[in-house]
Amino acid sequence: MQLTELARQLALEHRGGDVEIRGVAPVEQAATGDLTFVTARKWLQAAHGAAALLVSSDLLSEAGAELAGRPLLISRTPALDAGRAGLLLGARELRVHGIHASAVIDPTARLAEGVQVGPRVVIGAGVVIGADSVIHAGAVIHDDTVIGARCVIHANAVIGGEGFGFEYVDGAHRKIPHLGIVQIEDDVEVGACTTIDRARFGATRIGAGTKIDNLVQIAHNVQIGRACVIVSQVGIAGSCRIEDGVVLAGQAGLVPHVTVGRGARVAAATGVAVDVPAGVTWSGWWGGPHRENLAQINALRKLPEFMKAMRAIMRGAEPSGG
Repeated sequence: MQLTELARQLALEHRGGDVEIRGVAPVEQAATGDLTFVTARKWLQAAHGAAALLVSSDLLSEAGAELAGRPLLISRTPALDAGRAGLLLGARELRVHGIHASAVIDPTARLAEGVQVGPRVVIGAGVVIGADSVIHAGAVIHDDTVIGARCVIHANAVIGGEGFGFEYVDGAHRKIPHLGIVQIEDDVEVGACTTIDRARFGATRIGAGTKIDNLVQIAHNVQIGRACVIVSQVGIAGSCRIEDGVVLAGQAGLVPHVTVGRGARVAAATGVAVDVPAGVTWSGWWGGPHRENLAQINALRKLPEFMKAMRAIMRGAEPSGG
């Protein structure tokens, strides 16, 4: 497709020459015939081989001289519009069509209009799934789970499995029954092989618009707010409260019963053992305010030189023999 035609179909501003576009590629791999998107000036050099660029007006203002003469599409959301362009150029999304014959669906489950169910999905008794939701291959939705509209549950996710709860009695771990459910609100995405445990009592809840990556563990009675982002390998222990707009980066781990305040950001591999205030960035193995953690890291890096200097001072202070 010609770039001018792509611009018309995407309703984007076109600048520079007209070129033929055959596909969309990442900046590092873009070559003749490829459209790529660039969100920061530092990536412009890497995108030198692309036929055309999708850029924001802010980047155009910042790096106009470097973009002069290049075929461009101007977008408010270059990453999103790159995806739209890819679909127009023939790329295929991961899709499920209808309800696969191999799916096992309890007759008491209620699936709203437009729900799509992939191969070997298991949907238990009393499950409710809202309109236009998609359940990918191998996912298991246990009894009485409630899933809202337009949700996506990726392959091999397990929703509503029994939580991890035991009481140590007379030298043995006695299993505690988990009698609650999982409630997932509208427009939530749950990644592949992610597990969300049913509550001991009441409900484990995931708020509307929250996006959960692959390989995440969410334990019993966790309450997650709206529009949160939870990245791969995060582990959230039981009864934690994650308020609206929180970001938990990869491998963050939360002990039971902590609260992460509205809009807070927890950095990768951070251990959270106390409540995190709203709006802050938290980092470190035993988490704390990000600026304090950076100061500690910088001080630790200077420790060898500090010790070398201290040894020199101590040698100079030693009394001379005689």
